[in-house]
Order: sequence, then C-alpha cells, then structure tokens
Amino acid sequence: MNFGYARVSAKDQHLDTQLDLLSAASVDRVFQEKISGAITQRPVLTELLATLRAGDTVTVARLNRLGRNSTHIMQLVAELHARQVRFVALDLGIDTATPAGRLVLGIFAALAEYDRESIRERSAAGIALAKAQGKHLGRRPGVDAGKLGKVQACLAAGMSVHQTVAATGVSESSVKRYRRQLALGNLDIG
Repeated sequence: MNFGYARVSAKDQHLDTQLDLLSAASVDRVFQEKISGAITQRPVLTELLATLRAGDTVTVARLNRLGRNSTHIMQLVAELHARQVRFVALDLGIDTATPAGRLVLGIFAALAEYDRESIRERSAAGIALAKAQGKHLGRRPGVDAGKLGKVQACLAAGMSVHQTVAATGVSESSVKRYRRQLALGNLDIG
C-alpha cells in the first residue's frame, strides 16, 4: 500500500496543500498530524510506522514534514529502508526505489552527519573555552543554610555522620559533602 503522511506544526494551519499533492500521487491512505515537529512523541507518525509492512510505500508532500531535523529524518528513512519500505518525497523528487533517489538521500545523509559533527565540534570548543576561562559548568551546587546550620551544630557536638543524618533528616551524602566543605572552609553560614 502507498501511505501518505502530512503534518503541520500548529492547530490553526491547514493540511490542504499537502493532501492535494498526496492525492495526486495516488496514495491509498493519508495519516494526518497537527503537531510541532519539535515534539518527539507524534502519535500519528507512530501509528503509521506500526501499520507499515515490507513492500509498502510512505509518501510525503515535503521532506521537512517527516521529521524534526535532518538527523531525525535520516533516522526515519533508514528505519523504512531496513523494513523494506519505499520512501517518496514529492517536493525533492526523492524515491528510494530509484538509484537517483537513493543518491539524493545519500547526499542528505552526508549533510546530516556533517551537521551533527559541526554541532559536536562547536559544543566541545565552547566547553573547552569556558573551562579555560575558569567558568563553572553545570548546575550550581545548592546549599540550604538552615540544613547546613543543623549539620554543623551536630558535627561540632561530636555526632557521627549517621547520628547527624538521623537528627537532621539531611541525606548522608549531603552531610558528608557539608562536612568536607566545612573542613576546607568553603562554606559560610553567616
């Protein structure tokens, strides 16, 4: 069977243009979804994927309607290929049943890989620069002054970590962390 998939990003947008193109392509059934591409859980797309059998075809009016980004689109197309499902994107003339369609798809796959690598390199460079500048990365450690005061009082009274945990309700890992930071003089409860 030839299945169509049409998606718009907002509830107030219309699928009419995509549906007309899919109808002209003689699809047997169209799966319609009104949901942002950024949303990872797309129930209609999931239903389409569950419906497919080897030898079926998935047709989209525009390639960008299939996935969130080029990487996601390539993952979906690879899944279709692995399941022996033909893929057609009408806007770009991609048809995985033809050598030219597979070539164009291969070029898109290479571009998606390049995009992933570029993002990875930029992220690594940004992290390295931040570290070199002594910037703190990640979440700032939180210190609850009330809890810290209770822990400090218990420890100063000679209580063990386990006794301090029982007396304050503060977790063992937090008590140990506070004890370590107090010993280093890194905490000030004012």
